[in-house]
Amino acid sequence: MTYLSLKVYVRSFVILTITVLLGAVIFRIDWQTRYIDSQFWLHRDEFAALVAENESGRALTVPWWMEYLSIDGQVRQQGEVLYLPVFEDSWRAESGSGIAYLPAPPTSKTIIQTAAGDIGSPVRDLGNGWWWVE
Repeated sequence: MTYLSLKVYVRSFVILTITVLLGAVIFRIDWQTRYIDSQFWLHRDEFAALVAENESGRALTVPWWMEYLSIDGQVRQQGEVLYLPVFEDSWRAESGSGIAYLPAPPTSKTIIQTAAGDIGSPVRDLGNGWWWVE
């Protein structure tokens, strides 16, 4: 009886330890960054096609999958910058973040309107001229 009871406690302790370790790993991952990076990596060719359309002066045709990445499925043009809004505070429109294409490397003075009441700057390079903007 003691052997069976000890066996159950050891099994329970091992399961609890594994669960705690998995929980710690899951909560430490920045899921927003992982999601944006994976979407950009998977659809790198479509992002390049948007840049090519913009540079040739044609109307931008947004792929169907961008409706799930963007708020409204549209790419907004702000001068030479292409901006894809990913998050925007829908209640007051005071904050936003998204993906932007910058034809030249950003400087400390590079600003992008991310929401009606917010201006952001590029914070993380995604590659090929695309940046994460907050």
